Amino acid sequence: MQPRHLEAVIFSLKAAMAAVAAVVCYEDFKLPGAGWAAISAVLVIQPTLHLSFKASFIRIIANLAGAFGGAVLNVVIGHALPALAIGVMLTGLVCYLLKADDAMKPAFAAVVIVTFTSDASKWDSSLDRVIAVIVGCFWAIAIGFLFDKLSTWLKLEERIENKKSTPHE
Repeated sequence: MQPRHLEAVIFSLKAAMAAVAAVVCYEDFKLPGAGWAAISAVLVIQPTLHLSFKASFIRIIANLAGAFGGAVLNVVIGHALPALAIGVMLTGLVCYLLKADDAMKPAFAAVVIVTFTSDASKWDSSLDRVIAVIVGCFWAIAIGFLFDKLSTWLKLEERIENKKSTPHE
């Protein structure tokens, strides 16, 4: 198999495993919306563990800020559409001022989801979403770590085999 094909298979396997692990773990908490955990897992899974950590950190912070801002505006304003407009605008400006461009889109998404949630308790639904994001990010990192260690181990085994097969001088 060509290296590029193998990388695609491994990356897809990592994403699938992270998504499934996130949903199973999240459902153990008996919270609604397990799909959000899977979405977070597949959005932050990266080819390397370092990039997965970075993407997870950004996604968690962005979702905390967006969910909190969306929930506050929903409660204060009381109408979803104005809360959405103000929330997205303020979120974008804060991300810009903090030079957090990578956090802008997930924060926007969190504002939109929280302001249009149909649950009676805006705070509970916001908290559920943030927990789902954290669970998804955790599993993306855990699966990335597992694959990283497995890859290191396999390369070590490959080197040992190569040394055994080369004749001694």
